[in-house]
Amino acid sequence: MVVFKGPVAVLGEVGRIIFFAERLMMGQTGVTRKMITADISLFFVAVFWGSNFVIMKEALEVIAPFTYLGLRFLVATLFLAPLFWKRVARASSQDLAAGCLIGFFLFAGFSFQTVGLLYTTPAKSGFITGIAVVIVPFLYYLVTKRFPGWAAFVGGGLAACGLYLLTVGDTFSLGFGDMLTLISAFLFASHIIAIALHAPRRDPLVLAVIQIAFTGLASTVMALFFESTAGMFIHPPLIWGAILYAVLFCTIGAFVTQTTAQRFTPPAHVALILSLEAVFAGIFSYFFWGELFTVRKLSGAMLILLGIIIAELSSVIAAKSAARQAAMFSAVPPD
Repeated sequence: MVVFKGPVAVLGEVGRIIFFAERLMMGQTGVTRKMITADISLFFVAVFWGSNFVIMKEALEVIAPFTYLGLRFLVATLFLAPLFWKRVARASSQDLAAGCLIGFFLFAGFSFQTVGLLYTTPAKSGFITGIAVVIVPFLYYLVTKRFPGWAAFVGGGLAACGLYLLTVGDTFSLGFGDMLTLISAFLFASHIIAIALHAPRRDPLVLAVIQIAFTGLASTVMALFFESTAGMFIHPPLIWGAILYAVLFCTIGAFVTQTTAQRFTPPAHVALILSLEAVFAGIFSYFFWGELFTVRKLSGAMLILLGIIIAELSSVIAAKSAARQAAMFSAVPPD
């Protein structure tokens, strides 16, 4: 078996994709520039989520899952409240309802994923959660009756194959924790679709604050009912450090970015780019757990990147074609 010294090749390919996307922005329409900027911002969300996967796995050895989620999202709400309470106070009932719906899917997805992680391996959890990349195009079509394009399905299929190679070992079977994680994949896909439906018509910052607050309150209620309340707020400094990291970068930064970005990019793009979370989980595992990058894992990472390239190029080509048709139409003199 060939083993690489490190995941430098993966980082290099990812960097080239970002550079390529930036070059594509030159001379494109405003919509395309916004879309690519949104996709690049989602790339950094995947970076932070991938790093937090390693940190959260260590934290769950010490802290109960719903207690962890409750503290993470409530602390994030406390950070956001002084900044955006006026916007939330002025929000319409439709904005609040949309934020609660998005928050429900977020809470449910994290609940099943976090509890499932107690009964399965990080590799299986990463792969099964990543199945959302395949679910999103189908779910989007079922809900909206709008075909997302064949590139979304091809890119999603390539990414799913890549996730399998990247995260799953020689044997694969579904246990109790795996089934819980599979449910979370459907819920995370529903979360992406819910944002896609509401973000273009709502204030994204209000949606972000409401979904974070909803998840924090719901997780705390679950912790009070099903977990020990003794020492709920008493934890070692390393645990609080892990929670603070998740609050700043993986909750506030990530969900504000995702909710805003989804105003300008299709949900299939979101699922594809966020599937890079598994790639970065492997990279951070290499640096902090000593996990090796084999040929199989590197091939999986390349398939995920190829799926993203196909989706990005198809959108750019479609935008250029639409711009050319619009220009030809405007050039035709009226009768």
